[in-house]
Amino acid sequence: MGRSRSEAGAGEKAVGYSVLAVLAVFVAWLFTVQSQFNPAVIVAMNHPKGSERIGTGPANAQPVSETASRLADLQGFTALSPVESYDSESLSDKIDGKAELYLASGFQEMACRSFAPGEASGARVEVFLYAMDTPKDAFAVFSGQRRAGGDPLALTANAYATENAIFLARDRFYLELVSDQTGPEIRQGLTALGQSILATLPQEAAQGSDTALFPADGLRADSVQLAVSDALGMAGLENVYTAQYSLKSGEAAAFLAVRGSPQEAQAQAQAYAGFLQSMGFKESTPPDAPAGAEVLVQDDMMQVVMAKGRVFAGVHDSANALAALELAGNLAKSLEGKTP
Repeated sequence: MGRSRSEAGAGEKAVGYSVLAVLAVFVAWLFTVQSQFNPAVIVAMNHPKGSERIGTGPANAQPVSETASRLADLQGFTALSPVESYDSESLSDKIDGKAELYLASGFQEMACRSFAPGEASGARVEVFLYAMDTPKDAFAVFSGQRRAGGDPLALTANAYATENAIFLARDRFYLELVSDQTGPEIRQGLTALGQSILATLPQEAAQGSDTALFPADGLRADSVQLAVSDALGMAGLENVYTAQYSLKSGEAAAFLAVRGSPQEAQAQAQAYAGFLQSMGFKESTPPDAPAGAEVLVQDDMMQVVMAKGRVFAGVHDSANALAALELAGNLAKSLEGKTP
């Protein structure tokens, strides 16, 4: 039996009121959400476009830093962005995932800026200039960041180029120039830009001079590195140089570190030998080991540890025992003639 017209009208009114109630709730919710708008979005909408940013971090205007001032006015090169400068607290904002290497190596500040590399049409070069505490710190970063297959450059004592970039260290500064294009013109532009920035830096200072203690025979010059902390896998072991060798008997790697006194070098050698023993290495006495050296083996691995004067040194990696002992002998002879 059908409903009367009055009943149908009342039902329609009820549905209408329900719809209006839902709409009212939705409008109230919408106003609430708008009143709590995401602050990050507000900042993004109101962020000034293209404003110059010089100082600590990209968003904090500060007095021009030392590194920023060296990128502020490079004659002959068109700047494509403002200068940005970062300190130890803000560095990870720019190079997230790599900041620890710099922070552990005496980092002071970094400035970056984009340039057009000379006449190379359409290319963009990102320049990063790092100021470290000492020349050794700059060399540590330079060597620790070294890319495989780089071409040595004569720009300064520690410099090389890859297909689209140039990396170098001078005095206490480390510099990277990375282009978004490749080619001969790009290389020329990178070199010219690098020379212009180098002209703003101090003249070459003694840097990595301890590496002259390594024997020259078989040395792969581009393999020399400086670990400023936790060297050779040992916590607390600092400022140790390592170098790779290609010898007749096989590949091997040497290490050395100049300490304050012969007693300190000897104590360091004993501490490292103890560390190796805690890792399962056992003492060995091969007849052709250098005099005074301690030889430790584990399975097919051999390490040689010694102290010569103020130098703590040895062999920490090798293809075989022959290569380890050959390099250890060469290292001992080299230190005898050069030990500080």
